[in-house]
Amino acid sequence: MASPYFVSRDAVRVLSQYNIEMMAPDNAMAYGDIPNLPPGIIGTIRRNTNIVVDLAGDKAGALVLGYLTKFINPVDLRLYMVINPYRPFSWELQDIAELKAMLECFAQHPVTGMVSNPHLAEDTDFEVIVKGHRHVQEIAAIQGIPLVGLTVTDAFYHEACLEFGEIVKQINLYLRPDWL
Repeated sequence: MASPYFVSRDAVRVLSQYNIEMMAPDNAMAYGDIPNLPPGIIGTIRRNTNIVVDLAGDKAGALVLGYLTKFINPVDLRLYMVINPYRPFSWELQDIAELKAMLECFAQHPVTGMVSNPHLAEDTDFEVIVKGHRHVQEIAAIQGIPLVGLTVTDAFYHEACLEFGEIVKQINLYLRPDWL
């Protein structure tokens, strides 16, 4: 997993317990507010077809994506948009369409799937998940993007499976900043 942003880099110890190698900047700019690629990322991308790159959903992340896709075989690239419809600029169809267009422009590759991640942190209940996921389903259908997953925590996993089926993926939260 590679991430130039703060959340993933703080979970190195936890990720290593699951044999996930974290690649993050380790220099003076590591905690800067700009993308900063870790040493070795290009080599890892070239030799490993099973890598997740967390780039957030903004122009800075899209720029990094555009740079990195030059090193990825297009046949191997799966470009997913992970949508939490409750985040700013993630509810309106126009905002999602603009983000999709920007990612595709910089990556020179189509978005191949959408992952629904509806939540309101500790204020999440099943109704929040259902409403948010149904909204993401509509957006994916309008955009013509396959919906490849719905992520929920263990507290909602069984209920979500009954409601939405095999698309549901359980996620475990290992790192939560104090301010959340």
